[in-house]
Amino acid sequence: MTILENAFLNIKNMKRTLFVLVTVAAMVLTSCGGLSKMKKNSNTIRYQATPNPMETQDGKVQVKFSGAIPAKYFDKNVAVFIQPVLNWEGGRIPLTPMQLKGENVGGEGTTISYTNGGRFTYYDNVTWRDGMELATVTLVPVGYNCKVTDDGVQFASDVINKLKGVEFDSVVLSDGISNISGLISLQGNIAIAPQNYDKHRGTTVSADLYYPVGQSKLNWNFATNQRYNAKHNFDNLKETMLRDGLPKHINITGWASPEGEESANVGLSKHRAEEGMALVNNMLDEVMRQMAERANVKAEDYEYYKYKNLKEVVITSTAAGEDWTHFVTLVENSNIEERNAIINVVETQRNLIKREQMIRNMSLVYRELDRDIFPDLRRSQIALFYPEARKTDQELAKTATLTPNKLTFDELMYAAYINYSYPTKLKYYKWATENHSAEWAAWNNAGATAYYLGDYSETERYLNVAKEMNPNNPCVLNNLGLLMVAQGDYSNAKYYFDEAIQEGSKEAEENLILLNLKRGNYEEALEMMRKQTCTYNLAYCQLMTGNNGNAIKTLDCCLDQNAQVYYLRAICYARLDDFTGIVENLKQACIQDPSYKLKAKKDVEFKKYWDTVEFRDALKGIEEY
Repeated sequence: MTILENAFLNIKNMKRTLFVLVTVAAMVLTSCGGLSKMKKNSNTIRYQATPNPMETQDGKVQVKFSGAIPAKYFDKNVAVFIQPVLNWEGGRIPLTPMQLKGENVGGEGTTISYTNGGRFTYYDNVTWRDGMELATVTLVPVGYNCKVTDDGVQFASDVINKLKGVEFDSVVLSDGISNISGLISLQGNIAIAPQNYDKHRGTTVSADLYYPVGQSKLNWNFATNQRYNAKHNFDNLKETMLRDGLPKHINITGWASPEGEESANVGLSKHRAEEGMALVNNMLDEVMRQMAERANVKAEDYEYYKYKNLKEVVITSTAAGEDWTHFVTLVENSNIEERNAIINVVETQRNLIKREQMIRNMSLVYRELDRDIFPDLRRSQIALFYPEARKTDQELAKTATLTPNKLTFDELMYAAYINYSYPTKLKYYKWATENHSAEWAAWNNAGATAYYLGDYSETERYLNVAKEMNPNNPCVLNNLGLLMVAQGDYSNAKYYFDEAIQEGSKEAEENLILLNLKRGNYEEALEMMRKQTCTYNLAYCQLMTGNNGNAIKTLDCCLDQNAQVYYLRAICYARLDDFTGIVENLKQACIQDPSYKLKAKKDVEFKKYWDTVEFRDALKGIEEY
């Protein structure tokens, strides 16, 4: 090769090298220029938080926002790391990051067109903590050049240090957090087991005493008396009179079983009634002496005291003869195979002699009757009749407070029912669980009342016992559903409500609304509440769907104008920018519950008015009321 050819080749190689260097330099300058340009124009990106300020839902701050990126902005070789950060006085929480990427960048992330621009959305949530009312949600986008997005980076600092990222302008997405979901009323519809004390209906307390065939002399050791605990039941009559006073009427009835000659059985029933009468007279003597001792009656005044009290008691005795009515009832409930045939004889044969003979002719069946049915018919019954309430409402309330052990279970449940104070109701129901522990209703009502008062640990304790005693009871199932809502266990809440509805619970049907409220399904909740008019949660739902005026009307007609109602109404007026309505309702809320004063000072629903003299004076003046 000649010297000229070598020189020419060297010049050619130098040009090629120079071209490569220029190309690389141009690429570097272009990419750096693209990132720098994006940083310079980052204020052209439009961020929109929904809602603004951000709100809580079901105890979590809902961080939702969207971004709109203009055309000719997003460089094809750049990725942008976005990580919102929640800052408040008590801490800082970086949220889940996301990445945007140019058209030439591979890997995970939302691709943004250089020519047309694009949109993106972001969602995350974080558990609400007290003090977050004044929190801010901010982000500082970090751009970096790459061919593939880096999924390993967790924080903006990693992108800056490892990937030579460039910070863009800081963005405030939300200045303050509204904990409005904390205003949902979880009170729901608790299910209280019905009480059985009817002060307008007569009350009867009775005891049956049993006799051997053909006899009218009482023997407490007789097998049937032992089987039915007759002595205990008889003694209970005495205890009832000592506790509740003398009845208005005492009736003693004697019966005989329907075998043998009818006239003889009438006489036998008469003797049994007389035996019962003698026992009643002896019992009344004992009762009157104990009552006189309690009343400090002098010995010389005893007879008059006894006469004065007993003259108000009507005592009657009845010889009822053969007890065919009870006979049919016992046979119907027995396991006797021919029971339908026996009942048919009783109902069709009016002649008592022929009726008994026809039954005797059923020889095998008759032996069963003689063994299992007839002994229960040879008896006398002593019944105490109280035709009206034994205690006034005032007497029941006083006794329940001072000496609840002197009340029957039904009386105690009624005393709780008529009391308007829920702490007092709970006190009565607790006493009922301790002294009538076999009654599921006491445990259920204690749990329901504890739930109403917001004591969920006590609610759980009482309802678990009630469920164990009566697992399919609609009241218990409904109340367990409410407890699950309060504990955030919505799947189990739905299960219990559905089970309660199957058992006929109307309360559970309405309580399903709470699940939609907690989940933020306000349109569905409104549909379920279409038949409601003046309820707090209906107003809340109307507020959350933008119907502020209707929410105010609903709150205005709520029967209980409590602090919670006034505060929610103040928020409604704030969203309508009605300052007078805000101040009037905040004053009333804080008069009833001073804790709302501090709440209002931090509630971003009122942020617009915090610095106004009128708002500060309104809260300051509350203490004068």
